[in-house]
Amino acid sequence: MRSIIRFMVAGAAALPLVIGASGIASADEVSYDSGTASADSNGAFIHNVVAGASEEYSYLAEDALYAGEDGAGYWGQLSWTYESDNAGHHEVWHFSGDDGAVTGYTNSTATEGHESESSHDDD
Repeated sequence: MRSIIRFMVAGAAALPLVIGASGIASADEVSYDSGTASADSNGAFIHNVVAGASEEYSYLAEDALYAGEDGAGYWGQLSWTYESDNAGHHEVWHFSGDDGAVTGYTNSTATEGHESESSHDDD
């Protein structure tokens, strides 16, 4: 159980670094971040949100991790815009427990003159 909690904490702490939002601030940019972690005899839960915007881009990233008696799971999403011609959304989930496991994702992007969308779900 401790190794799962350590993995969850490390993954949650790395999220702002992955999207490049850590430590960036100026008068032309805004940012927001929030995190919650809890653990008791029933399991552990972590939830993070980071968001930011400037004249060139905007982003929102959110994830949640859980490990407990019923199993373990992860859910995350990232939405973004870049300049005036690029936007996207990516969502992913992974859960496992006594009754089995499920994983899946949804991905959608758009650039000027091109659109794509995909969705995938494995049971």
